[in-house]
Amino acid sequence: MKINETAKKMIYFQGRILWKEDMAVMGYTNSSFTVHFKGTKLRALLRTGYNEAINYPGLRVYVDGTPVKEIVVNPPEEWVTLVEFPETEEHTVKIVKITEAGMSFVGFAELEVEGELLPVPEDTRVKALFIGDSITCGYGVLGEPESEYTVRDEDGELSYAGILTKSMDWNAEWVSVSGHGMFVEYTGDPENILPREFPYTNWFYDKETREDYSRFQPDWIIMNLGTNDSGPMEANPLLVGGFKSRYESFLYTLRMAYPKAKIVCVMGTLAAGVYPYVQEVIDKVLADGLMKDVYGLELPYHDVEHDGMASGHPSAITHKKDAKRIEDFIRKIEESKAED
Repeated sequence: MKINETAKKMIYFQGRILWKEDMAVMGYTNSSFTVHFKGTKLRALLRTGYNEAINYPGLRVYVDGTPVKEIVVNPPEEWVTLVEFPETEEHTVKIVKITEAGMSFVGFAELEVEGELLPVPEDTRVKALFIGDSITCGYGVLGEPESEYTVRDEDGELSYAGILTKSMDWNAEWVSVSGHGMFVEYTGDPENILPREFPYTNWFYDKETREDYSRFQPDWIIMNLGTNDSGPMEANPLLVGGFKSRYESFLYTLRMAYPKAKIVCVMGTLAAGVYPYVQEVIDKVLADGLMKDVYGLELPYHDVEHDGMASGHPSAITHKKDAKRIEDFIRKIEESKAED
């Protein structure tokens, strides 16, 4: 089966999927496709490219909600057996891209089914959008404390965002890029910033196709941006004004794109001292009266002594703690709204 408009009716895609060059391009963290079928075997033609072996994308395969295997996709393309059963059975199979868009893509070009496809049930869960950097991507979460970079240590499902998604049972999407910031990247370069990439479905693969915001209207937006700006701002305080201005303008971009979303701005896990700038912007946009449902939450700086770290980033323990902190904060907002 070619992955075309007809396939869309039988395969459930999650995330910002770019339909390009006769395939569904999965880029951003935790993008996925789900197949419900009755049969014995599923095989997929997968493509990737523009990267070295250190960045070959990783996938996780679920059968009926249980993870069963992981796959590393090799360029330029290969047929991969996703699942195989000894007898004809009915199953739901989900394939998740656990690595990020800035490092690699996975092109889902064909599906071979030994059996029959069945309709995938409609997803009626609460929708959430995660916007962030390496922390949101789950960068290095499987690595040793000081290990050097390899995408093999990255796992978006082990990030605070992945943990929170499962805990809240959300239908979630990611737009997150390691190293990129709100106003500058970690080196101070003003080119590599998420607000530049956000309007595009997958800027790293196609710098022309813009995202249709109406396709996915989140109920919640969790934004964790500013960590990569923090170092350059500390070195050059003149950047602070630009950071706050860009943060404010991006909040308005989000509000125009997603008018009903509740926006939670979090900061602090790897950036001590930056959150007050975020809160200042939140106070301003609320005082201006043109926005509502914008909230701020300062996360504590990661406790390396007690919780460790991974590849210089938050450990799996820290991610779990941050997920719980954000969940508790969101549930308080929900309770407050229920009382109104």
